[in-house]
Amino acid sequence: MSLERQHLFIIGSPRSGTTWLQIMMGAHPLICTTVELTLFNKYIAPWIEAWKRETTNIVERGLNRGLPFLWTEEEFHEFLEGFLDKAYQKVVEKKPQARYILDKQPNYSMHVDDINCLFPNALFIHIIRDGRDVAASMISARRTVGFGYGTIQEAGISWVKHARAAQSARKFGDRYIEVRYEDLLNDSANTLRTVFEFCRLTASEEFILEVVNNHQFELMKSRKQLPDEKVKSSEGHYRKGIAGDWITDLSSFQKYQFDKIAGDLLCELGYSRKGWWVEHICQHFTIPFLFSLREAKNRVIKALKNLLGDEIIKRVKYIRSKYYEGTASNIKF
Repeated sequence: MSLERQHLFIIGSPRSGTTWLQIMMGAHPLICTTVELTLFNKYIAPWIEAWKRETTNIVERGLNRGLPFLWTEEEFHEFLEGFLDKAYQKVVEKKPQARYILDKQPNYSMHVDDINCLFPNALFIHIIRDGRDVAASMISARRTVGFGYGTIQEAGISWVKHARAAQSARKFGDRYIEVRYEDLLNDSANTLRTVFEFCRLTASEEFILEVVNNHQFELMKSRKQLPDEKVKSSEGHYRKGIAGDWITDLSSFQKYQFDKIAGDLLCELGYSRKGWWVEHICQHFTIPFLFSLREAKNRVIKALKNLLGDEIIKRVKYIRSKYYEGTASNIKF
């Protein structure tokens, strides 16, 4: 039975090295894993939320309908456990000798309580990466792969949301560990050793070095490697695999915007200090001022769209472009 095995969960923000860590951990003979699953965020959490709503309706409003009318809470939990057991059993079949089941999903960060409820002995591995590098990677992934976020605001909000939610698993004490992406990058062997020790897994120095050498970023990129050997990554999945890329990838405006959203968490985690986004002393004043002007412009455009409609705005832009081309007199409505 898969429920009898130790469950490991990698959580944290997308584009933080979660897949890289999962693949290296999955090389251990006692750990089985597969592609990114969505068991808790797509299935378990919505079911639990529906159960809570319907139970509240019965108890507080006297609406005798829904599954809680037929099942006890114990029967509902048995159903959830049975569902998870069947799903994870498929993972175990890939490596029957494994005693650990590793499930990696960044969105599980928002569901650590549900995981803990059904797996009270689960271990949580939170991988943390500089949010500025995460944002740069997310924006790049949106262009090349189709997932991620198109704006620095969206990327910043996502990083803070996932990191804060994952940190809530600290309340589980010694069943929670934080790992830095930068440590995994610069001191892979010691970091991986720490993770195995946290999971109470034996791993020799030779084995750890072998895993590290076989999972260098460029090697994995060339192999298009994913946690399941039957699946290959898309072309844009692997990017650069470095730290500090945000310095050249993000514009001065983007750095300022990111600081407004996530600056406090950056400082809290030790990645920066206040005012990190200022490259020249004059930017203390010019960037916030220009940013305010741009925000005001965007608000005006939005108001005009609501008032006049998108087609009118498009027509005005079209006329303006033709005017600058010197062909305004030829415009036909």
